[in-house]
Amino acid sequence: PQLLSLATDTDTETALKAAFETLLTGPKAETDDYTAIPEETQLRSLKVTSAGIYLDLSSEFSQGGGSSAMTGRVAQVLYTATSRDPDTGVFLSVEGQPLNESNPLGGEGLVLTYPLTRDQFVKDFPPHLLK
Repeated sequence: PQLLSLATDTDTETALKAAFETLLTGPKAETDDYTAIPEETQLRSLKVTSAGIYLDLSSEFSQGGGSSAMTGRVAQVLYTATSRDPDTGVFLSVEGQPLNESNPLGGEGLVLTYPLTRDQFVKDFPPHLLK
């Protein structure tokens, strides 16, 4: 986790865009931090609605890595998106295509259930299975 300093009156959408800019930049070279998100991944769009947070990422997000790496990158995106409200649902797409049964994430075919929530993520991907 990295802390961001934002004005207290910053709206959620602006705050989340800043958080994703930091997340997608990757860890600072002088740290031992690690990211499962591939370099060059870009945030194409982010929209906060009453139904949840809609994120669209570039195609790089789907490339490389096995099921553990895919699960890790989904976790990083989910926990960043829900940093202001841990109970918010998240809807994830890549290049405008929702990630679902018809369009699973990566070559491993990681299928996501919507809305993605922290609680559902832990049920679907228990921490002991992610090691």
